[in-house]
Order: sequence, then structure tokens, then C-alpha cells
Amino acid sequence: MKYADKEIQEMEEFFKTADLPKTIELSAGSVITNVPAFVFSHLQIIKLRKGVGIFEVFYDRLVLVKEKLSAAGQGVA
Repeated sequence: MKYADKEIQEMEEFFKTADLPKTIELSAGSVITNVPAFVFSHLQIIKLRKGVGIFEVFYDRLVLVKEKLSAAGQGVA
């Protein structure tokens, strides 16, 4: 398992204070058009499906968004 309660809590804390843009490009051809809804839904899924391997991709995508925001200096409002 890639994440546990501690990682989920850290993710929630980051996104509570992050200055979220409306859209973000994760990679070529992969654009999130509603970042706040994306973050909310992905956090819900990783909390509800913790420990189920097939759902780890939701955590991975949140990590990508967090890294992009941090690199762009948008991580903290």
C-alpha cells in the first residue's frame, strides 16, 4: 500500500491551504478542468478505499497535482 492515514491527512492539509487553479495540465493530453472538484473527489476515494490496490492511482494523481502546484509556487495561499 502506497499510503496510509498519515499520508491522507498530509494531503488534506496541503489542499486545504493550497491556492487551486481552475485547470491544470498533469501531462501531455491530461488536463484537469476543475481542480477543486478533482481534489475533493480524489480525497474522498482514497479515504473510502484505503488499502485497495486498484484505487492507488487516485493517490498518485493527487501527488502529481501537489508536485505541480508546489513547483509553480501555488502550493500555499
